Amino acid sequence: MQRFLRLFLLVAVPVLFALAVYTQDKPVHAAGDAKSRNDGVSLEADGRDVLVVDGDTIVIDNVVADIAGIDAPELGQQCLHNGSFWDCGMSSAMQLRKYFAMAPFKVHCWPGDAERSNKPGDFPIVECGIGERDVAAAMISDGEALPIPGYSHRYDNLSAVADNAGIGIHGGDMVPPADWRDGKRLNGEAGRCLFVPTPDKHYVGTLDPRFDKVKRTETPQICSDEQARDLGYDYLAPAP
Repeated sequence: MQRFLRLFLLVAVPVLFALAVYTQDKPVHAAGDAKSRNDGVSLEADGRDVLVVDGDTIVIDNVVADIAGIDAPELGQQCLHNGSFWDCGMSSAMQLRKYFAMAPFKVHCWPGDAERSNKPGDFPIVECGIGERDVAAAMISDGEALPIPGYSHRYDNLSAVADNAGIGIHGGDMVPPADWRDGKRLNGEAGRCLFVPTPDKHYVGTLDPRFDKVKRTETPQICSDEQARDLGYDYLAPAP
């Protein structure tokens, strides 16, 4: 009897712990949770009208916003695959732009969990969906972004599957985006900063159609959205 009780406790305790964690996991608005979609004010736009700044930052309905729950390689970041560097940051941004450009439905974004988004700055944190497709989940499944730990167990599981399969950024060497923003680079990686500052304390990225036309300054050198915000720069959002 005692042996049975010990065996029961060995099995039951981990299961109960996992259930407790799971039940506390916040539903993701873009993942088919209709009830949570009614909380807060949503943004809406045709996919072709969504401007992609980088792999996890967009401009939708004239609002610059971060996609909650993911951290994508920075726009100028490179990864190493089979001994060769490739522009994984640009790849991530282009994949995100592809999702929106080919969207068969309107893009909807809802307020995300800013407290657990692990992203500094004043940009709104949003969870975006195209029909029933969760954009953040798609980015993680395609190996174009990492999940922010603890934001969604679903995201963590999708990343583990992508990692096991060596998909996208999991198929080689990469500096975690947060460390890259702090200045860490792979040996031999080209240092590229693909945002430019303007005289009126704004900045624009290379994927913005206004990039070649905007009046710019030589300094400061801006390598990421987070760095720009730390310096007090705002993204040059389209006029309302």
